[in-house]
Amino acid sequence: MFNSNSLLFAFGAITFLVTFSWFKYAAMEVFKKELQNNEINEGVWSKLFKVFFVDFLICIIGVLGTGILFVTVFNLAH
Repeated sequence: MFNSNSLLFAFGAITFLVTFSWFKYAAMEVFKKELQNNEINEGVWSKLFKVFFVDFLICIIGVLGTGILFVTVFNLAH
């Protein structure tokens, strides 16, 4: 059903997503502090949408890139 390349691609993708989620957790803590400091939250929704869109693109590119990198390194090692 799955060959070694598919599994390695999946492990690369999971590795990226776990690492990126740790980064996003830290960024959310900073954003929470920023919201607490600003009494007037002007443009918060537009800022959140921009962050979501950029993070979505980073996740797509990162998952594909890391998965391809894992498979490439594996194939070069053999």
